[in-house]
Amino acid sequence: CVKICPTQASEVRGYSDFVPLGSSIMPMLGTEDVMWTCKFRNGNIKRFKFPIRTTPEGTANAYQDLKGKDLESGLLSTEEADGYEIPKPAATV
Repeated sequence: CVKICPTQASEVRGYSDFVPLGSSIMPMLGTEDVMWTCKFRNGNIKRFKFPIRTTPEGTANAYQDLKGKDLESGLLSTEEADGYEIPKPAATV
């Protein structure tokens, strides 16, 4: 797992299962994709681009229709919306 730095300040040494020994890998994060730049020992540079989004940045809102609004509750938001209540013990021992 590599932390992607938007200012390209992170460079990692790749493992031999995907790049040869002595190469360097730099991830670059865009708004719609991640590009990995691989620099090999012989000086060759290859770039691989992978999409990371299917919706424009900032438009996806998974909590738009959320009904449970009580942040102090011990319930999950869907449990609160369904009217579930935390069971209370009948008696203390």
